[in-house]
Amino acid sequence: MLSPWHLAFGTEINQGFNSASVNAGNGVGNQIDGSVVAIANQSIGDSGFDFGESAFESNFGFNSATVDVGNGLFNQIGGDVMAIANQSVGDVDALPFLF
Repeated sequence: MLSPWHLAFGTEINQGFNSASVNAGNGVGNQIDGSVVAIANQSIGDSGFDFGESAFESNFGFNSATVDVGNGLFNQIGGDVMAIANQSVGDVDALPFLF
């Protein structure tokens, strides 16, 4: 929770929730001739404490990629199965007296 002192300098709170999921070829006798890919890319700005400068920043990111493929009998996957979750949440600044 931000105190009135924090709010005097302004605030910047960014939140990101991202997910990618694939559900393919489940059951009996499915054939997938290529790759099955779930890609979740996310980028959220800076994260840190900028007291006395521009703002109090607090950034949060939640990211996931899931693949559910080829479950069952006689299923065939002819390529790669990949779940890729890339995330960037910027830099982390701390108060100078902590160093």
